Amino acid sequence: MRILPVDTTLTRVVLLMRLLGGVWLLIIAVVVLAGDAPGLNAGIVVALMVIGAAGTAVTFLAAKRGFLAETWYVIFDSAITLFLAAGGLLAGHDGFIVGGYPASLLFVYAYATNLQVTVMAGVAGTAIMGYLHVLTELSPARTFGSIQYVIVAAVVGWAFENLRKREHMRLIAEEERAEAEHELAEEQHKTARLEERTMIARQLHDSVLQTLKLITSAADDPIEIRYLARVQERDLRRTINEYQSPFEESFRACLLDARADIEDRFRVEIEQVVKDDAEMDERLHAVIAAASEAMTNAARHSGVKSIDLFAEIRGGTLQVNVRDRGNGFDPDAVTGTGIDGSIHRRVEAVGGIAEIKTAPGRGTEVQITLPLE
Repeated sequence: MRILPVDTTLTRVVLLMRLLGGVWLLIIAVVVLAGDAPGLNAGIVVALMVIGAAGTAVTFLAAKRGFLAETWYVIFDSAITLFLAAGGLLAGHDGFIVGGYPASLLFVYAYATNLQVTVMAGVAGTAIMGYLHVLTELSPARTFGSIQYVIVAAVVGWAFENLRKREHMRLIAEEERAEAEHELAEEQHKTARLEERTMIARQLHDSVLQTLKLITSAADDPIEIRYLARVQERDLRRTINEYQSPFEESFRACLLDARADIEDRFRVEIEQVVKDDAEMDERLHAVIAAASEAMTNAARHSGVKSIDLFAEIRGGTLQVNVRDRGNGFDPDAVTGTGIDGSIHRRVEAVGGIAEIKTAPGRGTEVQITLPLE
């Protein structure tokens, strides 16, 4: 259930009471005109009906155009109401003193002003109606009944004012809550940045500093120094890729992990170019397994210490290439199911294609293609 704003609710209450007051005026006028009252000025009664209907229409217009709470409108509406209340004297009929329309004016006061002004308007209305009752020589009980305007003014003014106070307090509470949430978000951001910096510092300590120490101890072994420097470069690149990747499990990071494992096991150098990234799934795990097997075969059988790894995603298709410039082989002379089972079947099982280009003395290239869409 949708809860309306307080101002909208109060506006509708004012309009409803004005509508009831206008209908009340019309009913009394019709009853007076239908009766046989001596000295009745029917033309004035009809004019009062028209003015009351127009006043009701103007109230709805004021609510729609946004000037219901303007001071000039309240004065204008008070003048119309006073004129209608004096209808009995003007029309020459002592029963035509309109009670419903003046009561609806108090709702306009409560909406446009405050409790004190509304009560003052109720007191004024009581005095005016009482005076008109005396002039028309109505019974004392009718005259005393005009005290209703003070009661209506006090109740309506109190209700409107309290509803607005509660709305004001609610808005303040929402602003304070929004400010607190903003401060909490900033604090969480600061904490996250601190944790990130701490993690980076720990990684630098555990990797870079340790590697520099190992390089110092292996100063007489150029091959070992080159290997350690390459391992450190690889680890730093992986760390950077992890921070830059928007994915929880990065394809680029997993592929570079596989490449690092091959380098460490066979002491080869694998030059990589990985242009794009994606979220890992079962299909990409199969591609990485096949690429890892291709790198392993190159490290074992190519006879060279340098292997190229290339990967990119273009037009919704992933392509991974593993190439060496080593011995190569004759595909027709290869027996067994190693290449077929470890590369072809893995890729084909997830909807991809694996192609092996090689010849004796001309190196080997494994090309893996997988549609992602």
